[in-house]
Amino acid sequence: MVELYFIFWRIPKMMSQLARERERSPVAWSLMGIGAWLGAELFVVFGIGITYAIVTVANGEEIPEDLPIELRVVSYILALGAAIGSFLLVKRLLTSRPRTDFAPPPAPPSF
Repeated sequence: MVELYFIFWRIPKMMSQLARERERSPVAWSLMGIGAWLGAELFVVFGIGITYAIVTVANGEEIPEDLPIELRVVSYILALGAAIGSFLLVKRLLTSRPRTDFAPPPAPPSF
């Protein structure tokens, strides 16, 4: 449930505000933030699942239908951490862009 709050409310709100300050597309930056969040989560979960399957087969055991609860909790925590980290990288990329809310310097005098 916490993830849904971030994906549908917090990320678009933060990224839209930052994008408008820098005269960038709020929709595009919001989608990049959401994509980074979801992509990192899926990458970590699939990576842990594939690694678990390879290690299990290498040890000569059969792959169980249900993963152990400890592995589920650890993979969820790691996936959530990766999602937050990837979103922060996208946010930092946007904040590194210069703001355009300053006034240009006055024109030089003409003689």
